[in-house]
Amino acid sequence: MAAVSQSGRNGAALREITRRYYAMWWGYAFAGGFLYGVYPLFLRSRGLDQFEMNSVLACYFVVMFLTDVPTGAFADAMGRRRSFVLGCATRAAAFMVYFFAHHFLVFVIAESIDGIGTTLCNGAIDAWGVDALDAAGFHGIKDRLFSRISQLTNFGFMGAAIIGAYVADFNIALPWMLGAAGFAMAGIAAIYLMREDHREQAYRAGAPRIRLEGLYAQVAARVMTGLRQGFHSRTVLMLSSASALTFAAWAPYWLEWPQLFNDRYGVGIWIVGWLYCLFTVARMIGAEAVVRTGVEARDRGARLAALVTGASALLFVGGAMAHRPTVALISLFVMNLCAGAMQPLTQSWFNEHVEADDRATLLSFNSTFSTMGGSLGLLAGGRVADVFGIPAAWEMGALILLAAAPCFWAIRHVSAPLAAAPAVS
Repeated sequence: MAAVSQSGRNGAALREITRRYYAMWWGYAFAGGFLYGVYPLFLRSRGLDQFEMNSVLACYFVVMFLTDVPTGAFADAMGRRRSFVLGCATRAAAFMVYFFAHHFLVFVIAESIDGIGTTLCNGAIDAWGVDALDAAGFHGIKDRLFSRISQLTNFGFMGAAIIGAYVADFNIALPWMLGAAGFAMAGIAAIYLMREDHREQAYRAGAPRIRLEGLYAQVAARVMTGLRQGFHSRTVLMLSSASALTFAAWAPYWLEWPQLFNDRYGVGIWIVGWLYCLFTVARMIGAEAVVRTGVEARDRGARLAALVTGASALLFVGGAMAHRPTVALISLFVMNLCAGAMQPLTQSWFNEHVEADDRATLLSFNSTFSTMGGSLGLLAGGRVADVFGIPAAWEMGALILLAAAPCFWAIRHVSAPLAAAPAVS
């Protein structure tokens, strides 16, 4: 009877933590979604060419590249809630700077501020949620959990993107103010929802607390540990390398598709919001499909290699058929199906191969690779788009994306270190 009672308490705790985990991801996604689709049109309206637009976003990625691992270590050392709240405040300030910006240098400054804020948030929600669930008794792979998170965040992105697109038809700068307000609200919500009871229990059990005066040494130690573990773990390194290549291919595409379809259809900025929703629905369908088909841990590598190969071919077709926008749209829709299927597989696989104490640090290690790849891809893609056009940039991106397939194939026989168990739904 006592065992049944304990099991019931554990189940209730898991459900309560899962609900808070979902709520935080939805709120954070909604705050950032007002600019999706509108962002490149805003920059173009302020006089930037494609290379300058890509360079602004590349600066954002460079700042993330430089600060991701240290801020991830900060989250591990000082608490994920503190890191997330500080990051939301920083991002809100960056969005307000963007609202008033009219010059390339000011855009770079705003992106640099936003990059720091993003890295303070980056991995903090996942590290907090996964650790809280594990401490409450969750066992097994988390594909279904991350699929649900992907769906909720995409709903947040879609709702905000539609609002942002219609507001942009009235004033193309106003979505930045909406985003600033959204991040402020997300930070306030985190104070109440991102409770770190498991950390407090560890402290009461004798785990040492990190004091402010010892933070520098602790962060430095965690950075070195995270880098060493990242480079010495073949699975972590291959997954991070694949992330670098996929970001290098997709980062320029994210800035280019709103411009291409806005120009080709010529019906108003609002169409970009609805097209963003169309692509997001494709990713949601892909994420749900891959969970419902029940991919075994041992099959992830081969499945991911096949998905990224298909996405590469579809991106190439989108570029080759850009003169027929409806055909290109269909191709990109199917490509987003593949991208959505990849997300929960890679996210769950990566989290299962890192220890709880260094989770945020190694998540930041993975993000560092992604931002490095994204920065290089943006600069190359921007130059190609200015000289040869956006369709040529997509064809180049397709070849880069194809290079990620061998990374997944190389670790196709690696299984998760955790025993299988029912996932939280």
